[in-house]
Parts: sequence; C-alpha cells; structure tokens
Amino acid sequence: MSSPSVPAPDAAAWEGALDTLGPWLAAVGPRRHADWLQDVSAVLRLDTRDPRGWHTVDQHAGSSSRTPQAPYYPLALVDAHHLDHHLELITRREAAMLLTRHCAEYGGSGLHRGSEAALRAAARTALARFGPAAEFATNEDPLTDEFVDDDPIDDLSGDEERSAETAERCRRTLAVSCLTHPAAERDGYILDLGVVAASETEVGVFWNYFID
Repeated sequence: MSSPSVPAPDAAAWEGALDTLGPWLAAVGPRRHADWLQDVSAVLRLDTRDPRGWHTVDQHAGSSSRTPQAPYYPLALVDAHHLDHHLELITRREAAMLLTRHCAEYGGSGLHRGSEAALRAAARTALARFGPAAEFATNEDPLTDEFVDDDPIDDLSGDEERSAETAERCRRTLAVSCLTHPAAERDGYILDLGVVAASETEVGVFWNYFID
C-alpha cells in the first residue's frame, strides 16, 4: 500500500520539520546541472544558499575544525566524482525511513522534540519539498534487517546507555560509504550517514554522524 501524499511544505513547515528532526546538516541549493551530483557537491562544499531563503541547519558552522585543510569538516570527499562512487539511488519510502532513523539515532539535537511518529512525519514533510518526481540517494545500504519500515525506534531521547549497543549495531549491520574527513575521524566521528533529494530545480542534503 502506498503512503498518502504529503503536501509540499511552506517555509514554516520546512523549518518545523528540521527542528523536529534535529539533523547535523540540512541544506538546499539550486540544481544547475543534468548530473545533479555536481549540485549536491556544491551544497556539501557549503558553496550555495537555499534558493528560497528557507531555514538551513549546519551545526558545525563556525567550528574551529573547519580549516583550509578541512574546509567542509566533518566531510571530505564531496566532489561529484567521489559522490558517484559513494551514493546509491533509493526510493522515496526508503529515503523517509532512513532520514527518520538517522536523525533519531545520530542527529545532533541531543533531545528530539517528537515521538517516532512525529519524526516520521517530519521526514516526509522535509522530503515533500522536492516534489513527486524527486530522486533520492544515500551513502548507506538500506537493505538490512535493522531498517525495515515498521521497525520501532526505541528511546528517542538519546540515552547515553544505548551508545555501546548502537556502536556495535553500526559495525554489525550498516554498510556505509563514509565521506568523513580524517580530522573528524580523529575527533571520534565514526560514521556519516546522509540522504540526498533532487528535484528539477533544487537539491537537498540531510547529514548526520555517529560519534564514539
């Protein structure tokens, strides 16, 4: 059974969805190329601004770790050539499911403002911005037993007692093609997990990190 359609958000709904999800990075840029990986690269390089002037999340903005040697910290491999080898196309359903899980378990807000249902709704709202014909991609293999669509998300409050279990599950079940910069790896950034959305006019990135 297909999911009911979600209306495209306005600026307030978009900001509310990002506030609920609490990603480390959520940014949108214009699509200027037939190969939208070039536009995704520009967004990840922090070279663009939201074409609608809507809310952007960058929890590393102003970080002293962003240096000439690591200008996109915590990411490194963000040119289109590398993205072509790191990203795999997925369905809208998978994109919403992964965005929900990434933000619930690895998001940077520390304390999420919603239940699992609220996170799912926020993910669908954020992705609805890109329209019914959007394409989606991720650097994670979503086809694992851990990531079935009806898998409950336990304890969305970020309980520290779950960190060891989560780390072990990451190592055991996730197939992730990471873009993390070596400087971030030294800082304990073990995994980066992203979802990309591309419409005919815009591209969006939603990125989160597992920190050991």
